[in-house]
Amino acid sequence: MRAAVRALALATILPPTISYADWSYRTSTDEMRGETMNSAVIESTTAIDQQAPYSKPAKLVITAVRSEKGSGLMFQLSEGQFSCVPKLCDVSMKFDGGEVLDVKAMSAADTNSVLHVQNPNLFVATAQLAKSLIVEVPVYRYGKAQFKFDVSGLEWEGLTPSKDGLYAGVGGQTWAAPYDPATGLVDNGFGEGEDRCYIDSKPTTVAFGAKPTKITHCYYQGRHYISMVDFEFARMKQVISAVSKQLGKPELEIQEYASWSDTEEKHLLSAAILASKKSKVATLQITYVPADNLVPPRKLVTQ
Repeated sequence: MRAAVRALALATILPPTISYADWSYRTSTDEMRGETMNSAVIESTTAIDQQAPYSKPAKLVITAVRSEKGSGLMFQLSEGQFSCVPKLCDVSMKFDGGEVLDVKAMSAADTNSVLHVQNPNLFVATAQLAKSLIVEVPVYRYGKAQFKFDVSGLEWEGLTPSKDGLYAGVGGQTWAAPYDPATGLVDNGFGEGEDRCYIDSKPTTVAFGAKPTKITHCYYQGRHYISMVDFEFARMKQVISAVSKQLGKPELEIQEYASWSDTEEKHLLSAAILASKKSKVATLQITYVPADNLVPPRKLVTQ
């Protein structure tokens, strides 16, 4: 974290030229430490008018930084200051038509016009798939301010799921890949509009320690973002053991709900098991979080 903050500090000293609604890139070198830092920067397409002493409209600038020692994400106001009391404050983001994401940010040590934002890898991976972004931040003497961005076209390397094991995808469906009608999946009628789910009623994968009885894959705008793997409740131990091993996590206790924490931030993937001893069914839910962040909230289904 300390290395990422230092990288962001250097990025503010050497800001790249920003063109309207476009990502700009720069490579900077810290000669003292021998570190090379790459930055991607974008400026909001909208601005807010503030009270005196700030005479100019304020825009929000986003800077993503990566180096050999880590990644960082920074929000900076072109005019004015953030209002975070204490130093840690809440920031909200919305990619395309997806759900609102609430994250934490910390004020820079020497200025109130810069915020260091958590989960930089998750931000970059989602921005690579998205077209638009709205960011809401607390601004001094203004309140909560919203800034819009055109984030399409981001070219950026970062932390992504590996090509091995669970991170490679489920049952042949790779993460964020386009839907292929040739797979023979059956539309199960769940979802609406561009959010559709399909059933593989005869799955062949044995990657979970037990053969699934059914796998459901969901796509948004034709892009795979979640898989739900059904299996017999009696196979819980085998499945928990297999998933824990693939995620590199300690094996969890057998419960009707199990969740592997900390996978989202590091690997951009979340996994959990929902089970019912009474119905003798358990479901392993595996989500590619960046693509899931683009999916609008589903309406509640009432009987």
